[in-house]
Amino acid sequence: MSRLVVLGCGWTGVLVAWRLKQAYPLADVVCVDRDIELGGLLKSIVVNGYLFDIGGSHVVFSRNKSVLRDILLLSGKWVAKRRNAYVALNGVLLPYPFENGIFVLPPEERARYGLSLIRALIESVKGEKRPSNFREWIVSTFGWEIARDYLIPYNEKIWKRPLDSISADWVYTPGRLPIPSLEDIVKAIAGLETKGYQEQAVFYYPRTGGIIEQYKAAHGKAMEVGVRSLTGIEIKEIKVINNEFIINGHIRADKVINTIPLNEFPHLLNPPPPEEVLKAASRLDYNQVIVVGLGIKRSAPPHHWVYIPEKRFIFHRYAWISNYLAEPPKNRASLIAEITLPPTTAVDKEEVINQTISGLEELDVIKENEVEVARAWIHKYGYPIYTLTHHQDRETIENYLKQLNIITLGRWGNWHYWNTDKIYENIMNKFNLIYFNSF
Repeated sequence: MSRLVVLGCGWTGVLVAWRLKQAYPLADVVCVDRDIELGGLLKSIVVNGYLFDIGGSHVVFSRNKSVLRDILLLSGKWVAKRRNAYVALNGVLLPYPFENGIFVLPPEERARYGLSLIRALIESVKGEKRPSNFREWIVSTFGWEIARDYLIPYNEKIWKRPLDSISADWVYTPGRLPIPSLEDIVKAIAGLETKGYQEQAVFYYPRTGGIIEQYKAAHGKAMEVGVRSLTGIEIKEIKVINNEFIINGHIRADKVINTIPLNEFPHLLNPPPPEEVLKAASRLDYNQVIVVGLGIKRSAPPHHWVYIPEKRFIFHRYAWISNYLAEPPKNRASLIAEITLPPTTAVDKEEVINQTISGLEELDVIKENEVEVARAWIHKYGYPIYTLTHHQDRETIENYLKQLNIITLGRWGNWHYWNTDKIYENIMNKFNLIYFNSF
């Protein structure tokens, strides 16, 4: 019997294991993970009656209707929500996305931002030069006014790197970011409401239990078809012997599918990869994410999430998770705030919690003495960063792994800033490739 081993049992890992077992029912499909409590960033917990998504705000949406349908069919227990998200700018909540939300501003501000957008749109039609970095893309797509007031400070805040050191490649992924349309710009200047980023205008969320229910649905499907799960096992070595793999000296595999971080994986291989592969892995950059959860002793306002570009506030986004549920609780609310930091930055949880609470008080989001629960969770891998050598580094590593007949997948296995729908779509596409069907 062939044994197919999937390294990492997060969202990517369980989807891959499930599809492999469906395609090869006689194979022994094993999913191995270092954590005992699975779910990755799709984890939820309840603290003193307050529900928190401890990996950050995650919802289900997709411009690919078949992918959206398939994810929703994993479990029939979803609620559809019409997005009610904002950008906080100088004391005003602009409906998200920003370029649509300017309709709430005074006429002179609408004209200023609208002219910025139209000028950028005219220049983009010329198509003379593709932006060489993320900062150039922001300015060329949205114009200087919106770039200066919102997008540059917000993105510097979330990425913690100079924006001209970040590649623009990832923004061309369909559905990754909202792109302004001329029709919406004109209506916004006129003060008319429009709903931008249509694929996310309605999102889906588990009716109860938090975002972990999305993960549990996929995990349940994998277990139903006979996938085996080995938890609490940290991968320390993958020995490559002819056409076989030996993991940690005792787990035999005929094929290996990787979903653990691509920067770590090459260092696990024995014999070691060429130096160029190890150097490429060392250049892959990322941010850790800290999620602060607050239990508030009152009902939440009718908001889902709010983006905060001002740098004096430690968090770049906060979300009323309790409003995602089918029936938001009365007289209590769960709020999470997200903070990114470079991977080597030390984190003082109490200080982060205190700064988050004081920032939310300053923004008049919460009031003193309303906080009943305050917790923080640190995730080493939060956001992959698209360095200027990102594409070449990924290709160098992935091409070498292909030579070993190892497939690498997922947000961290492919080092892409993908939502769960894009991961699902990518996995389904891989099953149509000859090398993936070589199992």
